Amino acid sequence: MEKCILVGNGININYGGVDYTNGKIIERLTNNLTVDGKYKGVFNDSVSQSELAGVVFGLNDVFRKMMKNGVFALRRTEGEDEMRTLIDISRRYQGKPQDVLDIGMEDYFFVMKWFNNGYDGSEDLSQAGFDGLKWLFLDSIYNGGHIETLYQGMAGFAANLQKYKSVFTVNYDTNLDNLVKVGEKVYHLHGSFDELDDTYKADTIIGYVAQHKPNPPTVIPTFRHIYCNAIMGYSGAYKLNRMKIYEKSNWAMDDMIGRLQNPSDNEAQEKYRQLSHSTDEKEVNTAAFIAARLEHPELRNTEYPIKEFSEISGQLDILGMSPNNDTHIFDMINENPNIKRVVFFYAGSGDMAAAQKVIKKPLQLRSVFKYWDSLK
Repeated sequence: MEKCILVGNGININYGGVDYTNGKIIERLTNNLTVDGKYKGVFNDSVSQSELAGVVFGLNDVFRKMMKNGVFALRRTEGEDEMRTLIDISRRYQGKPQDVLDIGMEDYFFVMKWFNNGYDGSEDLSQAGFDGLKWLFLDSIYNGGHIETLYQGMAGFAANLQKYKSVFTVNYDTNLDNLVKVGEKVYHLHGSFDELDDTYKADTIIGYVAQHKPNPPTVIPTFRHIYCNAIMGYSGAYKLNRMKIYEKSNWAMDDMIGRLQNPSDNEAQEKYRQLSHSTDEKEVNTAAFIAARLEHPELRNTEYPIKEFSEISGQLDILGMSPNNDTHIFDMINENPNIKRVVFFYAGSGDMAAAQKVIKKPLQLRSVFKYWDSLK
């Protein structure tokens, strides 16, 4: 039976220690904001670091108030996904500490969205805040580049990794990429520090258009990692949407270009004409993407490896992941009829119970601590 493996942040905690736990990452973020001028170029002097720190601690205050509001907090959610997320958060933090370092990184994104829901124009406000918070978290996870050196101590795991046909990860770091055989690929489901977001890549359709604007987005070399294509979000549904958006865009663009190249397709010609003369920002951008693709047929969006993950078969080993996070990943596993067995490495009784509840495949449970000990 073929074997594939899916690896989460637990591997970094095992080899890198507490530096890669949630609390330590948030602590490092707050410490970074005390370093004078550290993010001056990143935010173009539009906001001070003390103001950024105020946002982080302010979000924690909002979190506490949200938790106290109980069912009344549901009135501020927008849509079923946000409602489900709030209910899940309330369940997870009931009776538990709620200080700044205790809150999950990605839960802060939900708090920001929930808070902004109460204000007009919240979409633009949420996106700007989301991007800034994401940059701060990514820089803290990156840990001055130290995270990218952990593979040097993973010799035992590297040997074990060779038995898998395909290696998938939800981690942004490239440690696993340094462990597989030359020429073999590690599939980063949520993006990688090594891969810039399309916005900054002129060889993609989004990047091509962005780089031809009057003030094109730029990458600060010393902070290249924060401009990567990493996906962060407060729910599995949100992340899955982000994973699929470039894929769907490629499909739609292929269809539109094919129709425009058909002289008898008057509907497509008229649609393109309307987009080209529109004053709506989104439609203007769509017209620019079409024009770029017509001129440069090779331009596409960079897709996340959803297709590769959905096509795995046989046995899937899951290492260093919590069954309580990334529901979209576990949904894809459950929906794949070709996965015949899942081996889940648990870190405690809570993980065991959650895995049995979440994973709808023939399941084997193994202690992750015994596994790590076996590699020494």
